[in-house]
Amino acid sequence: MTQVKKLDFTGTTIFCGVDVHKKNWRVNIHDSEFELEDFSQDADPVLLHKHLTRKYPGASYKVCYESGFSGFSTQRLLSSLGIDCQLVNPADVATTDKEKRQKTDKIDARKLCEHLQSKKMKGIYVPSLQWEHGRSLIRARAKIVSNQTRCKNRIWQLLHFSGLSLPKNYEAGQYWSRNFIKDLQATSCDSKELKITLDLYIKDFLQTRSLLLEATRAIRKLCTQSEYEKEIALLRSIPAIGEINAAVILFELQDINRFKYFDNLSSYVGFVPNTSDSGDTKKTKGITNRHNHYLRTALVESSWSVIRKDPALLMKYKMYCRRMDKNKAIIRIAKHLLSRISYVLKNKKEYVSGVVG
Repeated sequence: MTQVKKLDFTGTTIFCGVDVHKKNWRVNIHDSEFELEDFSQDADPVLLHKHLTRKYPGASYKVCYESGFSGFSTQRLLSSLGIDCQLVNPADVATTDKEKRQKTDKIDARKLCEHLQSKKMKGIYVPSLQWEHGRSLIRARAKIVSNQTRCKNRIWQLLHFSGLSLPKNYEAGQYWSRNFIKDLQATSCDSKELKITLDLYIKDFLQTRSLLLEATRAIRKLCTQSEYEKEIALLRSIPAIGEINAAVILFELQDINRFKYFDNLSSYVGFVPNTSDSGDTKKTKGITNRHNHYLRTALVESSWSVIRKDPALLMKYKMYCRRMDKNKAIIRIAKHLLSRISYVLKNKKEYVSGVVG
């Protein structure tokens, strides 16, 4: 009787690059020496797990895909199945000019697999479900704020374009109170159609403002939960950081200890210069475009307020203004504020105003 040996890839590492799409994935598989497979499959992490364990039983599996529309769900599912899965920032995957001009899913999957094999690859941080869902609420509110601004701009554009004037005793840019909106609704128009258009825009604004109020209340309720209450209180000990900005900062940073050095934190926020050095030519193009938009915006907004309440940061701001533009100076202050936020969160100590450092 012939003895049949079972497949056993113990001690072998199988690398798998996946170019993810909504309906199908392109999968490229390597070991340490060869390209073993290249195929398409349905967009299903369980199906990929079954394929790997069936063809390469006993091996250790490493999978990577680019972060994007599919979020972290695939990574979490593959990790729960015992597969080392990493997400990579698409901008961190080296691409040649030829690859840009001859882009295919096959090339993208192979490139990801080769990038995974190199020890230079650094996966992005994957938050827990609880933190991710909290951050989604924070970002939803930010989008609603943008929609509200868009609604206001539509109304201003209609008023200017149609030659309509603002209600008396009101100025553009002020807070839109109930009285202002009532006076805006009472604005006389030259035709019935123009009046309907203005009313539609006002209704759109009021609906958006109602959504904003609902989102704000949900965030305030979130901040009172025991998991976040202490960190929110620490952040609010900093002058000029209110509850909403504290929530933005906390949920965008999440675990402050994941940043080993302050330079890593500054890079994540986007407080590092965008440089271009070549030989004797050195160019600085301001701060980098690669940044966390929500976090950097919150820090800059808070910086304009904190310089009015903390004498030490006001002194630094005045010093910077002697040699640069005010907008550039406030970026320096925002970086100082970030350093102090990092200290407060890491050391669990409340902020102390008036400390020069």
